[in-house]
Amino acid sequence: MTLLRSLSVCLTLGFLIASPATLRSADKALNSLEGNWSPSTMTKHGGKVSIPQELLGQTLVSIDDAELRMNKYWQLLPRNFNPNTKKAEGYLDGDPGYRFSIVLRPEEKPKQIDLLVTGLVPQSEEAELTPSEIELLRSKQVRHSGIYSLNGDTLTICFDEYSTSREANRPTNFSGREAEDHVLLVLKRKPAE
Repeated sequence: MTLLRSLSVCLTLGFLIASPATLRSADKALNSLEGNWSPSTMTKHGGKVSIPQELLGQTLVSIDDAELRMNKYWQLLPRNFNPNTKKAEGYLDGDPGYRFSIVLRPEEKPKQIDLLVTGLVPQSEEAELTPSEIELLRSKQVRHSGIYSLNGDTLTICFDEYSTSREANRPTNFSGREAEDHVLLVLKRKPAE
């Protein structure tokens, strides 16, 4: 009887957290995002840094099975850091891409998306990581809290690049200028082949 009572409580709590209608809405929204995408715009650091088109052209994005895969992830990395002024020059570096599991909350205004880093693309790159870095990936501790909008074949995602929890500095608009760590990514759907 205790097992049945525990199962009933768990199911009741699960429905209080996410109703069946909410789950169906999230599934439908996720299905609408599936396919291959090309980045058309990516800005970072409050819109001050735009990733050049020739670099974005090297980036392939796909969404399938509740996972977003990006073959390259462009970062602005510090160079010639001056500890007195706390300023640095910057340069772009294409990290190996990431695999993200996707959590959507389409009922929110604006619609919310969380991208949880689950691994690197290609997986062979994971050999260079420390065990603690791999554990962070596996335990889904790296979460990008964001918002999204799908308008026809254009998917716009604005997210906090360095957030580690659901509450961490989620954008409230698509300007990409609310915080230095916000990334604005605009993707165009590729035609089916």
